[in-house]
Formats: sequence, structure tokens, C-alpha cells
Amino acid sequence: MGDNWQEEVSQLLQQCRIGFLATVGEHSPETSMAPFAMYQGNVLLHLSSLARHSRNILNQPNVGFMICTPAIEAQSPLALPRLSIQGKIDLVPDTLLGVSKAAYVERIPDAEQLFSFADFKLFQMVPSNMQWVGGFGSARKLSLEDWNELNI
Repeated sequence: MGDNWQEEVSQLLQQCRIGFLATVGEHSPETSMAPFAMYQGNVLLHLSSLARHSRNILNQPNVGFMICTPAIEAQSPLALPRLSIQGKIDLVPDTLLGVSKAAYVERIPDAEQLFSFADFKLFQMVPSNMQWVGGFGSARKLSLEDWNELNI
């Protein structure tokens, strides 16, 4: 693993605006695409209560989130840098709603209008386990200390 993994993780989080949310469904795991932003080391997701993943979260708040570099034809999919995060997800507390919303809208400007929809709520995922894969044969489990040092 190279010494620049912090820079590579930060770069991935800056380049990508979508990830894949894995929730526990009624009968099996379910995965959905979700735009995201980061605030104080937490993953912010603006989700509709009409979506299955929101219902799944209410039943089981332990989730996974995968962020992956977009594939290009000349590159092996195994070489794509990616970040896998596991943790608990819950509604953003009222005390952080204003600053969290601002961080989310700064990252995902299209979402501004969705904040007026009653069914959309802002969630925060608090990471507990993180795995960074910088490419084929290059992987690192990130500790909470590593994660917090990223200042994301």
C-alpha cells in the first residue's frame, strides 16, 4: 500500500457524488444508488421515505455504502479505486440539520428543490468500518483514527 492512501481516499470522495447503499431488506440484502456528501466524517444521504431503502433503514440501521471510481474501458475493473464503509444510519439531528443540509446542497446542488418535498429526509451514516482498495492488490482497512485524520 502506498503512503499516499489519504490523498487517494480524499480524491475519490471529491470526484464521486454517488455511491451504492446496501440495506437489509425484508427477505434479502438490497442495494440502491444514492448521491452523497460528507460532513464531519459522516456520509450524508438525502432519501425519500417512499423508497424501500428508507423502510429498510427504519427496521435495521446497519448499512453499507460503496463509492467506486467510474470505470474506463482501458482499465481493469479490478484496478478501480474504491471505498467500502459500514456503519449505522439515522436522521440528522435537528441541531445539525442546517449545516448538514448546506454541506449536502453544496455537493449536490440539484437536491435543493427536493428539500421542500415532505417525503425526503436527510440521513447521516456514522462509519464504524472502512476498507480502502486503491487498485488491484492494494487494500487497507482504515481505523477510526485513520478516518478522522482525513478531515472530511
